Amino acid sequence: MRALDLNKVSTLSTVLLTNLDEGVFFSKISEFVAEQFGEYKVQLFSANTDGSTELRAQDGKLVKKGMIYPKGQGLSGYVARTKKAYYSNSKRDPMLANTKRDEAVECEVCVPVICGDLIIGTIHVQSSNEDRRFGDEDVALVNETLSHLEAAIKNMRMYLIAKNLNKELEQRILEKEEELKNRGPVLKANRGSKSKIEIIGHSNQITDVLNIAKRVAAEDFPVFIQGESGTGKKQLAKKIHSLSDRKAAECITVHCSSIAEGQIENELFGTTQRAGVLQRANGGTVILDNVEQLPTSIQSKLLRALISGEIYNTDSNIPQAINVRVISLTNSLIETAVEEGTFREDLLYRLNIVGVNMPSLSERQDDIKVLAEYFLNLGKKTEDFKILTSEAVERLVGYNWPGNIQELRNIMERTYILAEGKYVEGSDLPNLIVELKEQEVVVETFTEMTLHDLERKHICRTLEHLDGNKTRAAKVLGITVKTLYNKLHSYGLVHPKAE
Repeated sequence: MRALDLNKVSTLSTVLLTNLDEGVFFSKISEFVAEQFGEYKVQLFSANTDGSTELRAQDGKLVKKGMIYPKGQGLSGYVARTKKAYYSNSKRDPMLANTKRDEAVECEVCVPVICGDLIIGTIHVQSSNEDRRFGDEDVALVNETLSHLEAAIKNMRMYLIAKNLNKELEQRILEKEEELKNRGPVLKANRGSKSKIEIIGHSNQITDVLNIAKRVAAEDFPVFIQGESGTGKKQLAKKIHSLSDRKAAECITVHCSSIAEGQIENELFGTTQRAGVLQRANGGTVILDNVEQLPTSIQSKLLRALISGEIYNTDSNIPQAINVRVISLTNSLIETAVEEGTFREDLLYRLNIVGVNMPSLSERQDDIKVLAEYFLNLGKKTEDFKILTSEAVERLVGYNWPGNIQELRNIMERTYILAEGKYVEGSDLPNLIVELKEQEVVVETFTEMTLHDLERKHICRTLEHLDGNKTRAAKVLGITVKTLYNKLHSYGLVHPKAE
């Protein structure tokens, strides 16, 4: 066993980062470890989503149709399940009872390849030397090698997640196509029904969103809608449901931010006495409002349910089959929650198959007049309708609407009551100008400072301007979120994240 050559491991990292390919990943790592140890044989197994493990490479060469161990079986299955290294120095080790290997092998060490909480594979070093004994120092050498390949392993993790999702989507598309063939004319009749969900507006921004919604509704993928509070995300989600083949079934909204952590598990998964949302909406749609507020423990359980298509009531071990479409809503940048460790990245990948950005009202100025008139006269008889004057429309369009559509609706309902006569003048509206954000004019005088101080000041002002949103700040500054956190830590403005 040789000491780790950092130059060679750096070269290996570069090769893996420039070749996002499973074959290159498994073969090159097995080749490097084989050279490092100089033992009888080095094998790499991949860990599959169903829990099975498969031999992918041996001594630097790819293995086609390698041996496969069912979930939890073989040494690779055990290490993949426990995510802990294991070394065996005896041929009579009971762990090897269902493990196939050459008769010449006297001992073996197996180390998991892990990124986050996802097991990617297992590395096996086998020796034919009767006097060889594997131990903690061998595990440490393999782990040291993997630590220098962290970036490449993260890339492979993302690649495998995307690959597995694509496989599942392809399977679901095939199943859907088969279902459509069998349903025939009944499906056409369902599609011909009219939607009762209205989204008002004709601007390019909202037209683009509605076109996306129509295309998404025809498929059966999870949808992830982002946008500021009050922009109409729930309305859009219900619109997608009403245009889909699931429209005859339930569409249930779960307000993740308003349910106590101890109750949300029962609300979603139910009990043997009371069905949860995922059961009641079976065949339909579940809308997760403020999905970023889901407790991490519930995130794990939801992810398992979405992968397996089964749930367990909180007081039962009996699986219940479910078939629901999930539409997630958030008014914050979910990437920040992922970066800060409060939202699972793998769950985000599964929920965000199709992403939709709901525009703010200030981005939809062409819709302000029609929306204002709609809310002004909503629920009124035609003879009681009121009309906005050009002065009133001008004031409405000139306002920045921080509360978006919901704020506009509230103001118009109040205006109808307070305005006298048929015509609504500008003076009938509340003092919107006062609510406008004024830009502070700052006159700076030149002060000598170091480049480090200047950088610190610029970063702090950017964060202040963006209300502390680190993801947006990093994008504006042209750096990664991780680099931004490192700089803030060096300034003493944040604590380092726990590993």
